Amino acid sequence: MAGCRWFAGQLDGQPKGNAGKMKIFRRGGASRDRDRTEQAIEEYRTAYERGLAAEQTQGPAQALAEFARAQRALDRLDAASRDLPEVPQARAGLLYAMGRARADAGDVFGAVAALDQAEELYLRIESEQLATRKEGEQRGDRQEAGPVPAVLLTADVRLRRARAHAEWDRPFSALSDLDASIGGYMRAGAFNPLSDRSTDAARILAVGAGIQLRVGDHELALECGQESLARYREMGRISPEAMPYAIGFAAPVVSLLEAARGQWDAALAVDGVILEAAELGRVGSSGAHARIGVHLREAGRDAEAAEHLAMAACGSRDWIAEAEREFGSVLAPSLREALLEAERTESTRLAGGVRAGALDPLEIRTLRLSLCGGEGARFSATGRMNVVSAVPRQVTSLARIGHRLIASDRLPAALRVLWEALLLCDAARRWITSNTGDATATVPLREAEESAFAGAAVLVDALERAGDPMSAPLTADLRNARQRLGLSAN
Repeated sequence: MAGCRWFAGQLDGQPKGNAGKMKIFRRGGASRDRDRTEQAIEEYRTAYERGLAAEQTQGPAQALAEFARAQRALDRLDAASRDLPEVPQARAGLLYAMGRARADAGDVFGAVAALDQAEELYLRIESEQLATRKEGEQRGDRQEAGPVPAVLLTADVRLRRARAHAEWDRPFSALSDLDASIGGYMRAGAFNPLSDRSTDAARILAVGAGIQLRVGDHELALECGQESLARYREMGRISPEAMPYAIGFAAPVVSLLEAARGQWDAALAVDGVILEAAELGRVGSSGAHARIGVHLREAGRDAEAAEHLAMAACGSRDWIAEAEREFGSVLAPSLREALLEAERTESTRLAGGVRAGALDPLEIRTLRLSLCGGEGARFSATGRMNVVSAVPRQVTSLARIGHRLIASDRLPAALRVLWEALLLCDAARRWITSNTGDATATVPLREAEESAFAGAAVLVDALERAGDPMSAPLTADLRNARQRLGLSAN
């Protein structure tokens, strides 16, 4: 799904979180005139604001030029006032903006590098904020509940980097960052009922739907998109600020996936929302009419379809071709579908008397129900974990299933199974790190991680031998997985 129109759309200017509330470079008075520090601050502000404006009007190249000026001003400011506490936060925000602009310019490598630096700075700020809070608690000061503000800024950097990795076709890297971003907002209470951060939850899930559809599990993509739209509906209306997320990400994903399942009423209901938004904006309605027309035609409602297709053709017949291509796209198997395929294959093998190397179909079924069943919200790998201590066994089973799927030349299913195994390891390791005070947080993951990584490496080798172009980005993705999981290079 690398060509999805809604995935590449330009989004907002800054990290969300508390970025709009955190004033940078406060000044206590006018006692310092236009010295070097004040001049550098003014140059930074001017260039940064011009960069944000250029993104909207002139494009990423001009924005990057302005951001480079802002970066030079910060360097001078850092040299002139090394103890100025606002500089790290200003630099982190600037790096975030540069990462977004580089991604929009097609420089994904540069985008990820800038976002890596932004994450490092925000994590440092997060640590300092936690230390300050702890000192306050020891003094008996009244403390604000919930996570420190930098947690949300870190979460937004990871979400932006997840998009960049997805555009690079690196599933583990993208979905690991998405999972961490969702986790940051969950810790902030954004997913709680009646949360004042519900709009952030809707935004995160809208972007997550596009990421999951492109490089992840289409069933999780549907859950993300549905939940995002449900949250926007609860707010009564979709605000202009939310439009790029609700209509640019969540709605097209839900429409596509509901149509793929033959759930025409659900798909057409979302199509109607997209059309209404397009007509309110007075642009882009041809694409919305084309989507509705194709879905109505596929649902057997030809007379209704004809009217919408005619309206789409008034704009350009390219929209109809795009809607047809979108509907005809072959989705990679979800984890549930891949495990169901493995379960049926092993059952057939056993029924035919082939027992050498066969897997237990009941074990596969139990694993499928544990990871993909139930009523819980499953937006990412963390949502699959019912019991963290069960992860090593589950991952080991997934690795064995992945090897069997490779041997049966079912490489798309193997990819989903093995990468989900790596993501489960990543989610479990993240949980362990954030629950160090929990006596049950000692979970032996290393052997399971190594088995999942070995299976993924075998798959990449098979793809490379077959000349599959996906082998190159997946090789790079595995290098990142090895680094994040702390695995040996040998």
